[in-house]
Order: sequence, then C-alpha cells, then structure tokens
Amino acid sequence: MLLRLLLILVVLMPIPVVAADFSQLGKEGAPIRLEADQLSYDRETGLYRASGNVSLIQGDFEVYSQELQWNQTSGDLEAEGDVRLISPDEVLSGRKVHYNLLQGTGVVENGHFFLPQQNLHVYGKTIERLGVSDYRIYDGTFTTCDGDVPSWKFGASQVDVTLGGYARARNTVFYLKNIPSAYFPYMIYPAKTDRESGLLIPGVGYSDSRGFQYSAAYYQVLGINQDATLYLDYLSKMGLGKGLEYRYIFGGGNAGEARAYHINVDQVDGVKVNEQRYALKWRHDGMLPGAVRLVADTEYVNDNDYFKDFGGAAGEYNKDQVQSRLFLTRHWDRYSLVGLFKYTKDLQTDDKTTLQLLPRVTFDTTRQRFGESVFFYDFTTEYSHFWREEGLRGERLMARPALSAHIPLAKVLDLAPELAWRQRYYWGLSDDSPATDAGLVEFSTKLATATLERGYTAFGTTLRHSLFPEVTYSYIPDVDQSDLPEFDDFDRIDPEKNLEYALVQRLTGSFSTPEQESYVRELIYLRVGLVQDLRQEADGSGFTDLRTELKLQPTEHFSFGSDSTYATAAGQWQKFSAHATWADSQENSVSARYRYNREDDVDYAAINLSTSFLKPVYLTYQQRYDFTEDQKLEQIVAVEYRQQCWSVRLALRDRENDRSVMLSFSMSGIGSVGSDATTPGGI
Repeated sequence: MLLRLLLILVVLMPIPVVAADFSQLGKEGAPIRLEADQLSYDRETGLYRASGNVSLIQGDFEVYSQELQWNQTSGDLEAEGDVRLISPDEVLSGRKVHYNLLQGTGVVENGHFFLPQQNLHVYGKTIERLGVSDYRIYDGTFTTCDGDVPSWKFGASQVDVTLGGYARARNTVFYLKNIPSAYFPYMIYPAKTDRESGLLIPGVGYSDSRGFQYSAAYYQVLGINQDATLYLDYLSKMGLGKGLEYRYIFGGGNAGEARAYHINVDQVDGVKVNEQRYALKWRHDGMLPGAVRLVADTEYVNDNDYFKDFGGAAGEYNKDQVQSRLFLTRHWDRYSLVGLFKYTKDLQTDDKTTLQLLPRVTFDTTRQRFGESVFFYDFTTEYSHFWREEGLRGERLMARPALSAHIPLAKVLDLAPELAWRQRYYWGLSDDSPATDAGLVEFSTKLATATLERGYTAFGTTLRHSLFPEVTYSYIPDVDQSDLPEFDDFDRIDPEKNLEYALVQRLTGSFSTPEQESYVRELIYLRVGLVQDLRQEADGSGFTDLRTELKLQPTEHFSFGSDSTYATAAGQWQKFSAHATWADSQENSVSARYRYNREDDVDYAAINLSTSFLKPVYLTYQQRYDFTEDQKLEQIVAVEYRQQCWSVRLALRDRENDRSVMLSFSMSGIGSVGSDATTPGGI
C-alpha cells in the first residue's frame, strides 16, 4: 500500500490571491497544499515530483492530476492523467498539460475549457493559454449545452477567447446534434458578464398591417449607472421607424427611463399617406433637494391611431386615452404637500374640451388629538387650476376642516363621529363669470363593536376567525349649487342621508416555510355592506346598493378576488369585477379577469393559460373578449419547444384589425433570432 505523503508550504503574512489568475499560484501569498500518494522534492533545483491522486491547492485555485512535476523556481508545471486546473471562474482540463504558473501561460492537449457562469463548454485538440484572460483553441467546438452529444454546437478550425470579452471563431460550422447544418466563415460569441456596447440580435416578423418587419438595435453603455439603446425598424407596409431608450440610476434613489419613437408612415391599410407619428414616454422616481420627491409617469402620442398600429401589449392597441402625470411631494411629521400636473389626450376623438389639471396642489394635516381627550382634528386644502383648449377654464380653492372623536362605549362598542365643513371658492373663470363660493356641512358617525375573535386548529394549522360588524350614518344637506361652475365631482355634491350596515369577516392561518420561518396568511376577507337611503323621497324600504368585497387565498398557489355592487331598488347589477389566478412552481398557470360596469357600458373578460404538462413543449393561450360588442378583441396562441440550451417558439396573434405570425429561435448564451413581440423598438 502506497504511503500518502502530505506537504504544506506556509508563507508568513499571506495576501489574497486574485481570482482567475493561475500565475499567482506558487508566489508568496496564501499557503500551498501539495498532496499525493508519492512525493519528492529536490532542494537544489526546487523541483517537486508527485504521482498518484495529486492535488495542488492554494486559496481558490486547485490542480489535480495523476502525475505532476512543478518547479517552484521557474513556475513550470507538467501534469498528465485527468488534469484539471480549477479557479472560481473557470475550469481547464485535459489529458496532458504544459504550464507556467508564474506567467499564466501553457498548452493543454485534448482539452476542455469551461465557464460555469455562462455554462460555456469549449473543447479543442489543443488549447493554449496565452495570458490571464486569453485562450486559443485549435480544431475545437463550443456550446452552452451539456452532454457528450450536445443539442447544438459550433465547430471551428480556430477559436480565440478573451474572458470578459468575446470568443472569435474562424471557419465555423453549426451542428444540430452531430449533423452539420450551417457554415459561417467568421463569428463572434460573448464570453463575458459585464455590459458592453454593441449591436443586439435583430428581430424579424410579419403582420397584416405592418408587413415584413426587420428590427435592429444598438446598445450603448454610458457608465455604470446609465445606458441607451437605439432602434431602427424597417416596416415594409409603413416605412422606417427610429427609436431611443435611455435608462439611468443616480444618487438619492433617482432612477428612471425615457423613450422616444418616430416613424414617417408611408401608407396605412394600403392607402398612401405621408404622416409623421411619434410617441414619448418618461418614468422617474427619486428625491430632489429639500426632501422633495419627484414621481413622473408621462406618455404622449401625436396620433390617435398610434397604439392601434404599433401597440404590442395586450389591451394597449385599443387605448382610449394617454395620460401624463407628474407628482412633487413633501412630507413632514404632521403635514404633507402634494403637487400634481396631469395632462390627458383623448385618442377616440380630437376633443379639445378634455379637462387638464395644471396644476393641482393639496396641503393636508394628519388626524391629530386634542391633548389627551377623545377629540381629533384634521384639515385638508386643495388648489386646482383647470385648463382646456376649448370650454370653461378657471381656478378653485377648496378647504375642509374636520372635527372627529373616538368614544369607547362600555368596552363593547366604539363610536366615531365626524363633523366637517367643505368650502369652495372659484375665480378666473373663462366665461367672465364673477368669483363665487359655496359651502356645506358633512356629518358621519360610525358605530362598531369590538372585534369578535375565535381560534381553531384544523389540518395542523392554527386558524383565527374575526368579525367586525359596523353601522355608519352619513348626512349631507341639500344645498343649491347650480350657480357654481362644473369641473369635477366636487362641484356638484349630492345630498345624502344614508345608513350603511356592514359586516367584515377575516380568516387567517399561521404557517411556516421549509426554513421554519413562521408567517400569517389571510385566507378569507369578506365585507358585505348594505346602504339604506333615509331621505323622504326614497321608495319602499330605501335600501339602494348592496356591495360585496371578497378575497380568497386558500393556498400559496391560488387567489380569487371580487368587488360587486347590486342595485336593490332596480334589481340589477351596477358593477362587478372578479379575478382568479392559479400558478404552481412548474410554469403552469391560469388566470381570468372579468369586469362589468353598467354606467360605462363595459362588459369585458380576459383569460391567460400557460402549461408545461407536455414538457419540453410549453403552451400559452390568451384571449380578450368584449361582450358588449360581442366580439373577440385579441387572441394569442404560442407553442414553445425547450431544451437545456435552446428553444424554438411559434406565436400566432389575431387582433381586431391585424394578424401576425412570429417564429423565434433562442440559444442559451447566444440570444434569440426573431421575436413574438411585434412592437417596433422604443415604446
């Protein structure tokens, strides 16, 4: 039995070894551990000879072989028999290795070079390491697929690889399995993880309205916190589109993106036109000097049909308006100041009477207690400047001081009355009306019982059921407001004398994660409220609206929610919305949404389905339907076939006025050819 020898070389005051640089191995620094079944050392020449299960380790660097000779003085290393050189970022292996550890150069025969982060495998008859980051492979192949016979690979007479850069291959043949399928005289492959400027893989597609589409893009790094993408789209039935996307992250949490797109449309639906269309979008969130927060969500298109022709996302192509909003907010302990600029563009008609808020400013005080009493006060103010191209314009100042209380009754009931005065002032009206004002009182009181709770244990879970019954009375007198201008809902406040009876129920459960971390999930939330109109003109019992809110999440994978309003007097639904989602961890999911609003004439449903039950075949289906018009708004069917390192996807999209078929092919680490998103770049 061979005697295992162990030699540990320790250098005082070790220093860290630089990752992915084998030239550091053997230099003064971290301790070196050399272990083998047989080991000898020539002190005069500084030569180590090792055989049998050899391992040479220093820090994060490891060398394994069956035979090894290492000259500590010159740094020359020769190893044979299942040789592996391992660092945190790469693995270099082969039958035989000639290497100089001090220079970081060498040759590997019948070698394999592997980058774990990109899952990049490079094989070669000969692999030369020309420096810390440079390799040259002769008669080699490279792929991101695992296995002895990968799903795809590129073979080349010579491949030059720069870590953190690119792999450049000459006389390249593309193989499906072992079948030659395409030839490229020269190609470049990314062997890096950092962002770098360059051309992106183009997209190719076809649709009825846009025709053949070729989309090219160039990505430019502007710094560690900024980048930009330039788009150029050729649409055979429309023209040439240009786009720009700019993204940024600055100090103070300031981050955002800005997009712009322009196209000179040559024809629409076969009719020759010469129209300039453009779209702008800006989103931002961050802090300004003085603890002021700026939030922007702006969007503008110059043509009402822009989204009809270029909208890609579901529900986007039939937008009826675009809106730009900019918020400036400043908060103190008890006060808040909010400024809002809102501009709305109607996409259905050229309506010049659309009302704009330029700006609206609100100043609010939070609810505050009078000393140690049961009484509270708060105060809200709002200034609005209403503007539009045509129609009534003007300014309004609204103030609402309020006095409220929280009165416990015998530790069983809570009484919460509130008395407020709402005052409105108007001036600067464009119809030359004189300044005017009006005020009215608002009163409400809520009577609620103390929370009723009870605990249960079921299915190994602790459950808690809670009840919150409450009754709310609200009163607003009938005040003549006919002489006031009419801009929004605050200019005509309807009289009110209502009782609302409500019952809120909650069921929560205590659960734990596989890591034994406990958490509480709300399984059921149900609120039922019934409104009774106490005014003399109310018919019958005076019950008007029955509103029900329901949220269910019995498992981590399923959720359901609904919100409905039923007009009891008319015996019909006024509003109803519901959504349900089920999703597992295997990419199987189904979701459905339904929305009904009698007043706005909305009756709409959508369904999304994804399944991996036929893995490696993945199916997705989406449909949106308008029951009011009894028509299908959009339908998308997609089939994707996936392998470990590549996938192919076929998507068919059928819209009201457009149909498209897209085929995309993706190779891991290479990117995609084609896309199922037919939206031109930029927006």
